[in-house]
Amino acid sequence: MSEFLQNFAVELGAVVLSAGLLAWAAFSIWRQRALAYADKQTIDDLRSKRFAKYAKAQDAYQKFREKLEKKNNGNTVIIDLIHDLGDDFVGRDKAEQQITFDEAFEAVAAIRGATPRTRILVVLHTLGGYARPAHMIALALKQHLKKAKRHNPKHDPMVIAYVPYVAMSGGTMIALSADRITMDATAALGPIDTIYGGFPSEAYEDLIERKGVEATQDVLVMLAHEAKKYDKYAAKVARQIINKAHKLPGDDPDRLANYLTSGQLSHSESISPERADELGINVSTRIPDEVYGLVDARIRMIQTKVEDEDRKGEGGSDGGEPEKPEKAIETMIARKLRVSPRL
Repeated sequence: MSEFLQNFAVELGAVVLSAGLLAWAAFSIWRQRALAYADKQTIDDLRSKRFAKYAKAQDAYQKFREKLEKKNNGNTVIIDLIHDLGDDFVGRDKAEQQITFDEAFEAVAAIRGATPRTRILVVLHTLGGYARPAHMIALALKQHLKKAKRHNPKHDPMVIAYVPYVAMSGGTMIALSADRITMDATAALGPIDTIYGGFPSEAYEDLIERKGVEATQDVLVMLAHEAKKYDKYAAKVARQIINKAHKLPGDDPDRLANYLTSGQLSHSESISPERADELGINVSTRIPDEVYGLVDARIRMIQTKVEDEDRKGEGGSDGGEPEKPEKAIETMIARKLRVSPRL
């Protein structure tokens, strides 16, 4: 009897083992197919977004805004500065190519209308722009934080700046006024030094020092004079605007502002999340999917607007008279020739 039970147990074990191996093989095949299907769906979704038409991208943009607002029970103001960073002079889909006064007026009005309990999300995709509009937006965010009063910027930020790709110069200035900057691992911030008359302000001083005043053109000497004054002003504004959450323990509260406005860095030098953390910036890399979706949809809108207008005729999608490319280029060149301080 004992021998029978032993044989039965062995046979039963073999059956169970075979069944287990068959089940594992079936599961492995199912898993591989499920992963392949999921990969195909992901690729199809990416392809759909990459080649989405204007109307579809516009719908996605609105939906992602709504999702972001609902995440905070609707008590959220979203400020997005998503610019046309294409190589052409002509901004597409009415997207600015830099931070402008019109954007600043709209952003400041929205921030001013927020209650002290309102969380503000600033979504940035910009290389900077004119200095004063960036200062205006940053100052408005600082005033909002004063209204919020008692909150912990490290653990309960009331103003969050999101940077999925890039926020340089004036964009960095705005981001630094927030309690927290949330960047993608590949995203970049930049220095907030001044560009005056198309050149870094410290370049004028170096030029005059090398050539001497008498050997330097009068216009450059005058530009150097103004640039030096504006450098002092920009450094002062930076010290006022940069959020106190961006500071290493026991560090000089003005060190970050002084470093970023000093001209030590190239104007286009990028600051990674790792470098930002080393500088004491309150930085995170956890960007919600809705932020990526919002920016990507807006970029797609910008990319497809020209195609959309071509399909709908000379009037464009809004029925208005589009600006001729030649005229738009002339306008942009005229803007670039103005001697205005830029960040």
